[in-house]
Amino acid sequence: MTGTADQEPGNREDRRKGAAAGHSGYARRRPQKRSPRRIVFRILWAVVVLAVIGSGLWWLRTAETFAITRVESGDYRFTDEASLEEILGRFLGRNIWSVDTAEVETALAELPWVRDLTVRRRLPAAVEVDFREWRPLLEVDRGATGTATSDDRVWVLVEDGRILPFPPQLVLAGLPVLTGAVCEVDSLGECHLAAGGSGSVLELVAAMEASGLESISPVDFVVARDGGFAIVLQGGLGRLLVGKEDFADRLNRYMEAHVHLEPGLIVDLRFADRVTCRRPQ
Repeated sequence: MTGTADQEPGNREDRRKGAAAGHSGYARRRPQKRSPRRIVFRILWAVVVLAVIGSGLWWLRTAETFAITRVESGDYRFTDEASLEEILGRFLGRNIWSVDTAEVETALAELPWVRDLTVRRRLPAAVEVDFREWRPLLEVDRGATGTATSDDRVWVLVEDGRILPFPPQLVLAGLPVLTGAVCEVDSLGECHLAAGGSGSVLELVAAMEASGLESISPVDFVVARDGGFAIVLQGGLGRLLVGKEDFADRLNRYMEAHVHLEPGLIVDLRFADRVTCRRPQ
């Protein structure tokens, strides 16, 4: 017992010296070396897996089983049927996995009415192409641009600000006619309202719809002029002067006041909190 007690302080001292010298006093376990055979086996296994995946992908993109035999579209009204069928027909025979939305969208960019495209694969060999069409908002007076008067087509303003020829085989519903506007043709040959005019017209149309104006009377004309816009109601019920801005507030004031107004008046809504009326001269 005495000999053991005499050795303990020395052992502790030795351990302290060893710790100070950077040694823990314990031997670290050396990592086991990996077997070269095991490494080679794992590499070969990874190569086999990648080869199988690659072969599967190659088969999916080349097998005749997935050659497109049918391309379907949803309902549409304004898009030319022959042009749509010709473009969609380009994808027949293609592998179904090689066709994506971006490619179909690029192809259908030739058709002016198409928007919001969705492409769905229906295995093994069919593709569904659904899209929405732009909505015509106003008929554009034929005198707005020389381009628009070069033939007998009817031109309409759509939701993105372009002016498109209305399909001649369709009957145009009673849209208000935009007069006094100036149109421009861009480098792509597309017709737009002149710079600064498109946004105001679209805002005015949105305000007309939101206010429920046509629940009182259909609109015959939207007249663009230096002082802003005037709205001509059908059946001689009146003319509304709405200026260049704040269309929603001004039309809402008219909707509140119209029950107190006699038909045929010129109603000036350009002054804040006022509705000014006069008889046409």
